[in-house]
Amino acid sequence: MGGAGTGPAAPEPPSAAPWLMHEDLGLPPILEAALEDFQMHGYHGATVRSIAGRVGVTMPSLYYHYGNKEGILVALLDVAMDDLLAHIEFGLDDAGDDTLRRFENFITAVALHNTRRHGLASLHDESRFLGATFRSNYVAKRAVVEKTLEDLLEPGIDEGLFADIDTHFTSRVLLGMLSGIIDWYREPGPLSAQEVAECYTQAALRLVLHVVSG
Repeated sequence: MGGAGTGPAAPEPPSAAPWLMHEDLGLPPILEAALEDFQMHGYHGATVRSIAGRVGVTMPSLYYHYGNKEGILVALLDVAMDDLLAHIEFGLDDAGDDTLRRFENFITAVALHNTRRHGLASLHDESRFLGATFRSNYVAKRAVVEKTLEDLLEPGIDEGLFADIDTHFTSRVLLGMLSGIIDWYREPGPLSAQEVAECYTQAALRLVLHVVSG
């Protein structure tokens, strides 16, 4: 199975830095089938029976591996968040101590997650249907992303690169802007995933850079 948004949506430049690459994640067949079903019918519209039928396993087998439909969603969201956090970390490592480049790489990593991993990224909104414990675990990982961005803004302000902004509010604005990609991005389109990332990175810079008048 493929095409559910777990692998690269389009060929990536062979010269791209490793953290910009998004290899196929090789999801287990049940998760791959569930991702396709969630994309086609939504989380509430999909059923354990339809997922089992799509992948060709019995319902008891599916229950054995993931417990129920919520367990499948949890597993997919874990994959999505772990993949996003890994790309963010690698992007920051690649930038070294360069404050501006670290910010740019963070924005790029999130934008590419929302394009090249579009199928998985589209599930983030479904986290609202998780029970309290599972949702708490998911929110904790999302909080790491938010805190990472806040921590990138603070040194930029101290160095005079960024305007004197509210880092918590600004990080929410930037992440909200980036999540909007999920709503409209489709392959193929007029812009490649990399071009989308570049456009959003430039837009993010315009929001935070310190502009000296006169």
